[in-house]
Amino acid sequence: MSMTLVEGAKYSNDVLQKGVIELLVKDDPLLERLQFKDIKGNGLTYNEETTLSGAQFYAIGDTWVEATSTVTQRTATTHILGGDADVDNFLKATRSNIQDLMGEQIQAKTKAIRRAFLDMAIYGDSDNDANGFDGLHSLMTSLTYNTVTVATSSGTAVVLSLEKSEQALDLIKNGDADVIMMTKQMRRSINKYLRGVGGINTVESQGKLLQTLHDKLVIVSDHLSNDESCDKDYGTNQFGHNDADGIALGDDDNATSIFYLQFAPYAFSGIQSQALTTERFAKLETKDAARVRIKWYPSVMLQSLISCAKLTGTSPTGTVTA
Repeated sequence: MSMTLVEGAKYSNDVLQKGVIELLVKDDPLLERLQFKDIKGNGLTYNEETTLSGAQFYAIGDTWVEATSTVTQRTATTHILGGDADVDNFLKATRSNIQDLMGEQIQAKTKAIRRAFLDMAIYGDSDNDANGFDGLHSLMTSLTYNTVTVATSSGTAVVLSLEKSEQALDLIKNGDADVIMMTKQMRRSINKYLRGVGGINTVESQGKLLQTLHDKLVIVSDHLSNDESCDKDYGTNQFGHNDADGIALGDDDNATSIFYLQFAPYAFSGIQSQALTTERFAKLETKDAARVRIKWYPSVMLQSLISCAKLTGTSPTGTVTA
């Protein structure tokens, strides 16, 4: 069974742990929707169908032709993510009447864990970082099935046309996209065009007006870059984000990507060997302080290549066209 982090936290009696999980997902539209499956061990192996099985019509007496599907076996592996929050006992004794020092440290550490996870969930490349996992860009490397590239030359991003965006959306064959995820700058550029041709479409949800594009909910992520690489990466005459660059290297081609995501166990989902937990240490051996350790063993996976799609190599500041 898969559920979001907030739903999973309801089964915990640890008030601090529940608070940390709720803080982890607070105001992040991706984490609020991402479903996590609990697994045993440090990895989940799944089959990714790469060649479809064939079928055809036959005449009476024809020889039947065998055609089976082929699959590629992949494994999503979980990794250790976390950090320690320490508060000196002297400060606790002399300053706690002014502010909750440990609470502030826990809040800061939880935000750091959220940033690290979301960066990895988009740009993670296990070939370059053995301690991390593959993110969306690395999981979606098949141009034929799930990627539309806009750029036509290495290092040069191209302005977005909404026709290309619809083309990427149409690549999803298994279900329909739940959200379209982009940067805030990309959304501003799209909205500038939409205001000029009739306005922005919205839907009401929980008392809020939320934007839609192609009748799909638009979400923005501060962890998606406006400065991706724009390299020859997907085959002959095709250009897009260079997954091999990983998170650490600073690309400066002023490109970005748009993701069209389904959140489901067969689509884009999370796995965890251990849910986000907290441990308390009242005394430390080497210093006079108290500690709270926050740790989590997560990863993400994309079981069906045709369940999600992306558009890459576009300029987030260019003039959007039809």
